[in-house]
Amino acid sequence: MLLNNFIADFLLNPWFLISLAFWIFILILVFLLRNKKEAYSIFFPFLALFKTKKLNKLIVNISKRKPKFWRIFWNIGIFVSFGFTIYGFYFFFTNVVNLIFSPSIENAIIPLIPGVTIDLPIFFYMLLPLLLILTTHEFAHGISGAVDGVEIKSTGVLGVGLFYLVGFGAFVEVDERSLRSTKYHRNTRLRIAAAGTYVNSIVAGIALLLLLIFPMLTSPFFSQVSQIYTVISPEQGGFNYGILTYGDAIVAIKKEGELDSQYVYLDNYQGIDLSSILDNQTRIKCSVGDNLTLKIYNPFGDLSSEKEILLGPRYDLGIEYEYMSNYEIKITYNYTSDQPTDILINYINGTAINRTSGNTLEKFLTQFDLKTLNLTSPTNQHYLIEPEVVGVFVGVQTILFWMYKNDFAKFLSANWPDFWLKEISWLFIIGFSLTLFNMMPLPIFDGDRVMKEILNSIFGTSFSSKKRKLDRFLYKIDDPDCKLSEYRIETINEVKILIKDRNTKENESEIILGKENYELIDSIGDGFKDAVKIHLPTTNTINKNTVFEISYEYWYDEKRKIKQIVLNTIRAIALILIVSNFALSFIKFGFNLFWL
Repeated sequence: MLLNNFIADFLLNPWFLISLAFWIFILILVFLLRNKKEAYSIFFPFLALFKTKKLNKLIVNISKRKPKFWRIFWNIGIFVSFGFTIYGFYFFFTNVVNLIFSPSIENAIIPLIPGVTIDLPIFFYMLLPLLLILTTHEFAHGISGAVDGVEIKSTGVLGVGLFYLVGFGAFVEVDERSLRSTKYHRNTRLRIAAAGTYVNSIVAGIALLLLLIFPMLTSPFFSQVSQIYTVISPEQGGFNYGILTYGDAIVAIKKEGELDSQYVYLDNYQGIDLSSILDNQTRIKCSVGDNLTLKIYNPFGDLSSEKEILLGPRYDLGIEYEYMSNYEIKITYNYTSDQPTDILINYINGTAINRTSGNTLEKFLTQFDLKTLNLTSPTNQHYLIEPEVVGVFVGVQTILFWMYKNDFAKFLSANWPDFWLKEISWLFIIGFSLTLFNMMPLPIFDGDRVMKEILNSIFGTSFSSKKRKLDRFLYKIDDPDCKLSEYRIETINEVKILIKDRNTKENESEIILGKENYELIDSIGDGFKDAVKIHLPTTNTINKNTVFEISYEYWYDEKRKIKQIVLNTIRAIALILIVSNFALSFIKFGFNLFWL
């Protein structure tokens, strides 16, 4: 019966229905594009990716609106993003120092790996923020490039739909080869490289602002109250077992006998919760033995009620203890002498400890007039403790619950603000983390591109000598241009076709093309030759993916070596700092940190 109810709730959940509709829509698109399989990639049930050129036009149109504004905007992004590079080095260095000399869990840096460092339910909360950040990141690269006329080779949309979650994102691919040439100014490359991180930092800033004003945004609809998730039994020291139940949300509290108008309504954002009331921080003054009336709402049955509870004494024994078995406790610390201890106790006030029959130390602490505890050890040593009443005790453990204030909020349910709070929190965490990591100068990050351009600006260029190089290409019938790996080509020495044996797949012979079968061209349009166009007879028998080998001479930048040495040094420092943070986090806090 319970299984049937669970399945029914699962299938009728609105998020599941939306996700189901999403995948049905994807299935229809796949059917319509069945003759254009290169236009989509499906990884059910996680990801659907579609390539389209319609977004190219959208990005170009956006870039053409106020191009002067966009250039100023992206220029600011260069300084903001490079500022994160500087801060990244500072952050990772100081964090390594803290992990070595004063480690704390707050300094731990761990990779976000679903199922390893984060559990899957939390990962689902991360999907929407991640897709938003990736989409804005890619669009930023595309718009900043289109402003300066950089070709957008392809764009695409992607969607995620898994059980209760549906999300969308996009990607943008610019012509990286022409971007690296002299056709475009260094500032263009800097703007494009910094744009994604710049927008990520803006998104993270907006998320932080939303977190700060979240109480104000939700206050017209919800208040945060205390919800009971554990009621402590008398054997565990509780006073209201059987009165309060799991799921009870405490909406308001008053003293027994007071008017309904005297209810104090709970709202955690205003500093009014169960603890603050019991600690006499509101108009209600609580004492041991008082009765309080609670206005209760239980969301599991959608029931509202009033319940009377008793306030028992909260004692301070001046010790720490733990159960060694059902029949013994061990006093581990004495706050009176401020020293650790190792004292076994098996009798309390002449009664043998027996947790199975309810004879516990906590049960003794439910006595209202408790003056002395006589603790006896197995060696018949007696220890007298005079408990001190330090407050009142209800005997419950609570969590926060979003209590609706109107019918619209009730329709949204308590999950609505909790969902958005988690989404915005992850939006900030992911946005800030990606901003910080992405601006570190490592080959896979945008920070590496920015650092390359800065070093080029510092050292300059000197194309004063020639070098020889050999490139290999796979022949494509529909694209006969072989784009070489260098840009300033002086001469082509030789073009070979390597013929492979169909059985052994090894090179069997080679054909050297005559100069009439190829020409050196400027495919980028920057005034320098950079590609070889192959001219073959229409009746040729060259198979697709046949290897072409091109030997050529090019003008070499004499300052490339020093720039590469400096760049690799900076990369090494960045890599050492990041790896050290991960390694020290693992060493200091153990494997459990990596399985949250």
